[in-house]
Amino acid sequence: MPTLTADHYFTLGSSHARAGEPCQDYALSGTLKDARVYGIVTDGCSGAKARTDLGARVLALAMESELQHTSALEDCFTPASIQRIRKRLQSMPLGGSPPDYLASVVAFCATSTTAKLFMAGDGAYATRHTSGTVQITEASWPDNAPYYLGYCLQPAVAAQFNASAAKCALRVQLSTHTAGTTSIQDVPAQDFLQGWTTEIDLSGITALAVFSDGIGQISTLDALDAATACLAFKNYEGSFVKRRAMKALVQWEKSGHIPQDDFSIAALARVQEGTP
Repeated sequence: MPTLTADHYFTLGSSHARAGEPCQDYALSGTLKDARVYGIVTDGCSGAKARTDLGARVLALAMESELQHTSALEDCFTPASIQRIRKRLQSMPLGGSPPDYLASVVAFCATSTTAKLFMAGDGAYATRHTSGTVQITEASWPDNAPYYLGYCLQPAVAAQFNASAAKCALRVQLSTHTAGTTSIQDVPAQDFLQGWTTEIDLSGITALAVFSDGIGQISTLDALDAATACLAFKNYEGSFVKRRAMKALVQWEKSGHIPQDDFSIAALARVQEGTP
């Protein structure tokens, strides 16, 4: 049976670097006591014109704490756990103002056979199969205006989203890309207001990654090509995701592909015995 390993990486995008702003992405990963692994990426909302780098970190740490208190995969990303995260945000642990806590989150927790994935806001996830094929799914909202868990601090905004979702007037587009094919699924926004979850059968999958939406903003590089480069691990020792992502960034820069937005990834690899 394959063993699991996980790692993560995040970096500042060129637009924020030019503006002298901090990285608004954050990422975490780890292994739980029962050998499940997890990965979390968060992405502070640039449009909030606030200190969302703080909110991104608070959200990631709150999500990590919830996962560390689970005993099985079915305990992950439940409505009760998401409500506890909302309460942590409502405490505004780093002070500031409500807009500071607006951030997307994409996360996974996995056993050796199954991964459970969670998304609130926007972002993407990708899988690499034993055939070498990579598939990426990106979530997008109308007018690039996602619903954030942090809107629990802004009841009027939350109410507007809930009203639109209840009327089925708001939908989230999930675009799935593989080499030569694209499929699009419209999901009712109501499914995303508490956080969207799905389970992934890991049979035939060698790697799973979650990304902030920066994966689709690396100059003119296609998101599928970017994800494929990030998942081209050569070995799985130590900071394997960090090494691979940093190498990809160097290669992209040589080709004129620069991350415009902050970029973050957390990934798992299913490693067969004897693999270096």
